[in-house]
Amino acid sequence: MSNTGQTIAKRRPRRTQEERSAETQQRVLAATIECLLEFGYGGTTTHRVAARAGVTRGALLHHFPSRTDLVAAAVRFLAVRRAEEALAEFGRIGEGQHAIEQAIDLLWAVHQGPLFTAAIELLVAARTDPELAAEMRKVEPIVLGTMTTTAATLAPEGVDPQIAIELALTAKDAIQGMLVNCYADADRERAQTRWPRLRRHLLSMMTAELAVPAAAE
Repeated sequence: MSNTGQTIAKRRPRRTQEERSAETQQRVLAATIECLLEFGYGGTTTHRVAARAGVTRGALLHHFPSRTDLVAAAVRFLAVRRAEEALAEFGRIGEGQHAIEQAIDLLWAVHQGPLFTAAIELLVAARTDPELAAEMRKVEPIVLGTMTTTAATLAPEGVDPQIAIELALTAKDAIQGMLVNCYADADRERAQTRWPRLRRHLLSMMTAELAVPAAAE
């Protein structure tokens, strides 16, 4: 190594134990999400997660002593990531007559990709796993809170914000239901082909419900 390289190496601060620990935990949790997507909840074992994360099983168990602890942490990790993603998407919504269309399209967007698929995998598994169900209930307000707060701010002046919140939740339920219904379909693009129909009806419903009431004469 040259003198310059040695000088740079000497100046580079060493990571603290806390930083190394946090990095390991992030790698393990990201690997857990990947395993959920590839192997499902039942196939997401500590052995597989450790191998995917590139750590020893002992190192994994140091941070997450049991599979229950690992999955609970992954649930929280996933909820935060989905909330961050939703905030980034909904922060792009503008104002005016196209705001409702933008909101519908962005709601569809946040229900695409691996984070949503992993969340659905956990929701289905929670039906018969009380511990997992309890963890899912704990983090549900994180994602829903982001959505309802944003929906309330989008309500036109003169419209009860609660109406906007209920519409957003209804749209979420409709989108999730359609996506789950398409999971078993051999045609992987079936959801995309069905989306225009659902979008049209959601837009019609929201436009009518969010119409500003006429002023009393």
